[in-house]
Order: sequence, then structure tokens, then C-alpha cells
Amino acid sequence: MNKKESGARLSKREQLRAERRRRSLVWNVILLGGGGLAILMVAIYFIALANARPGPLPGELSAPRDFPDEGTGLVPEGAALTFQHYPPSSGAHYESVAPWGVYAEAVAEGVFVHNLENGGVVFLYDCDPPCPDLVQKFEALARKAPPDSRFGSRKILVTPYDKSKMETPIVALAWNHQLNMPAFDEATMLQWYKRFVNTGPKGLDQP
Repeated sequence: MNKKESGARLSKREQLRAERRRRSLVWNVILLGGGGLAILMVAIYFIALANARPGPLPGELSAPRDFPDEGTGLVPEGAALTFQHYPPSSGAHYESVAPWGVYAEAVAEGVFVHNLENGGVVFLYDCDPPCPDLVQKFEALARKAPPDSRFGSRKILVTPYDKSKMETPIVALAWNHQLNMPAFDEATMLQWYKRFVNTGPKGLDQP
């Protein structure tokens, strides 16, 4: 074998080795790329699954906000009141209570807190300018609420409230509990009433 033939064979072998290395590199890129794509697809799937989880259905309560009890003391009618948070869901209040029902004029904080103490549920709403359609919805809600077991009364009080003290246009209150509501939702409100009616410290004191 002469030097030319030997050199040609070495060159051929080097070409084959180079071709094998190239093919191996291509397959590695494909496999790695495929693995990365698979990981990406799995990540996209779980992100989509998390975003697809439904929020509360109508009539299903999201977690209410709970607040420390501010007491049950009585103060003279019309005395200035200060609460730790607004709208108040407990605390010092007046001796008077409001008859259950829907009000077009604001019920004082010191009055509706007493209604809460007596086991009522209060719905506050911001209505400026006046909104008779919303008031009618509240009236229908009050009629649909089941009567309480002792007095046979529907212990719902609905009143306008200072919007600067609310985070949403409607707020549901029970003793030490609050639910912010962006809009009227009868099913959720009825569920709130059923859950919290007569749960105040003196839940059975007021007809």
C-alpha cells in the first residue's frame, strides 16, 4: 500500500467519524429540544388548569372577612361612636334598634350594630343617585328570606351607607363578619342570611 492509498483511507475514516459526530449532535439537539418542549407543554397545561378553576358560584360564599369583637356596650342615643374598622360589625351601640326591613334613608351605625347584636343580618348599599330598582331587589330578597325559628320574622336590615367607608357598592354584615360584594347577588345574600341569622351575642332577643 502506498502513501497515497493510506492517506485516502485515513481521510475517508475521518469523514465517516465526522459524519457520525454530526448526526449524533443533530439527534442530541432534537432530543434535548423535544424534552424542553415537553416540559414547556406540561407547564402551560398546569398554568391553564390553575386559571380555569372556577370562582364562587351564585349562592356559594367566598370567605368572609372576620374581625375581632369590639364589645357590646350601650351608649346614650346620639353619642359619638368610633369603631376599629368600617363598616362596623360589632362594638358599642345605641339602645334603640330598627325594625327589620329595607330603608331608603340611612340607619345610624349605632342602631344597625344593635340589630347585628340581636342576630340580624345587615346589607349596606351605596345608591347615589337614588336607585329604586336596587331597592326593589332588596325588598324581594327580604320577602324570600326564611323566617327565623323563634319569632317567625325575617331578620334582615337593608340601609344606604357612606360609600367612602365601603370597598364595594354592597356590603353584607353579620356580627364580626363582613362580605364585600361588587354587585347585587340574591343567591349569595340568601346564603349569607341563612348562615349568620341569630348568630349575634343576643341572637334571640329581638322579634
